[in-house]
Amino acid sequence: MVTVATFSLWLSLYFYVPYLPLRALELGASNTVIGLVIASYSIAQVSLRIPIGVTSDLIGKRKPFAVLALASAALGALWLAYAPTPTQMFFARSVTGIAGAGWVAVSVLYASYFTAEKTGQAMSRLMFVNGLGLVLATFVGGVISELWGTNATFLAGVILGVVGTILLLLAPEPTLQKTEPYSMQSFLEILNHPLVLIVSIVGITTQFVSFATSFGFVPIYAEQNGATDADIGFITTLMFAMSMVGTLCAVPCARIFGYRGAIVLAACLIALAAFMLPFTHTFFGIAFSQLLNGFGRGLINAVLITLSVLVVAPNKRATAMGIYQALYAIGMLSGPIIAGLVADWSGINTVFFLCTFISLAGIAFTHLTKMPKVE
Repeated sequence: MVTVATFSLWLSLYFYVPYLPLRALELGASNTVIGLVIASYSIAQVSLRIPIGVTSDLIGKRKPFAVLALASAALGALWLAYAPTPTQMFFARSVTGIAGAGWVAVSVLYASYFTAEKTGQAMSRLMFVNGLGLVLATFVGGVISELWGTNATFLAGVILGVVGTILLLLAPEPTLQKTEPYSMQSFLEILNHPLVLIVSIVGITTQFVSFATSFGFVPIYAEQNGATDADIGFITTLMFAMSMVGTLCAVPCARIFGYRGAIVLAACLIALAAFMLPFTHTFFGIAFSQLLNGFGRGLINAVLITLSVLVVAPNKRATAMGIYQALYAIGMLSGPIIAGLVADWSGINTVFFLCTFISLAGIAFTHLTKMPKVE
């Protein structure tokens, strides 16, 4: 039930993502405002993920917050469907950000069905479900948009959000075995753990690039180069499909190259994808860049989410996950805002060059702490 609900969450949130910047553009938004609309998804994630994680560990329950996530996805999609201005799109997208913040609870709820030594496999499976949801959401969303218009993609998000909410209400929740009392000291220890901090910083760079490019200005760049709604949907679907492949390759890549080596490989692919965009103006060139970006994105996200909970006790995983996801959401928030300002100031190509640098800069942080060995 949790697996299907997770699948429904990402379908609900991503049916319409390729068309959000285009919809905002149609309503008269500038590049800067488009960046703000995209970034609004991250506001709740930056502000709520740590409180959700801490509260979830304190009460020993993940399910209530997971249910809230699915319900918020449905409500936000409904508001987006009928938002008449970019300002209302901003607030509606902020509501869907509550759903994104609830990903902390959903992911740790899923992990709670597995023993500690199965954490890596559980997270890899969950990220596969996440990737599969994104692939189908963007593919089906493109078909829906072509047949019934972009507004129908938002309504599809409402339906899947409701389905996921019902499934989570019916799902049982495992009882947590507390090994020691939770305290402020526990929170501070996790917050200051070198590995949690480093993977969070690398996560910031990854999300910055994703939300500035794939979820931000790649659709606009593709449209400027003659792509249709269906083309844009296919490009986004390809990116998510390769992200799913990257997720499946996370465990073998980590075993071959180590956790640090897998992160470096992924970051280099993401940087290459951003760097090549200004030099290609064809559908196939843009699609190939997103193929590289997708594989790197899936690989790095699966490795980082595993590392974020690997070094903490099971009854504190929601806190660690909340800290990790709240910090990386800074990249989701700042990426599109800065990209919008840069695009208005110096053009979209400059955005892609900036993202190349940001992705490569993330590699340096992996050398600031010791990485655990792959089990």
